[in-house]
Amino acid sequence: MANRRDRALGLIERLHRVEIEARAVELNALRDKMTDLERRSAETAEALARDGRIVSIESAPYVGAYIRDARAQIGALDRARADLEPQATALEDAMRESFREMKTVATVAARAKLRATQARAAREAADTDEMVLLRWGRDD
Repeated sequence: MANRRDRALGLIERLHRVEIEARAVELNALRDKMTDLERRSAETAEALARDGRIVSIESAPYVGAYIRDARAQIGALDRARADLEPQATALEDAMRESFREMKTVATVAARAKLRATQARAAREAADTDEMVLLRWGRDD
């Protein structure tokens, strides 16, 4: 019975570990996407700072349109990154909860093993005591 319980607790712990690892992969992909969006936004801002100057009167209308488009693109990239933040937070919370549950199962398993070890030690001590008493009774 205890052996089946130990195997079941081990299985539950492994399932939680697999779930955490799957969520970690998903979170890493999400963080990579967020980093990419942030990088693209920074690159667009640098390009805007570098190229957003009027160099001649003929380029003025084009530079104005470029500035508006660049700012709109920066805003869209920043919004897309901000939209991913709640998903990342939810994944982190789910991972934290799964980890807590996994540790709870591990603690239960460790306590069950400790109780089994203590019970076995108590049985062995009782058997030893019984053998000593039987031997002591024969020596008289």
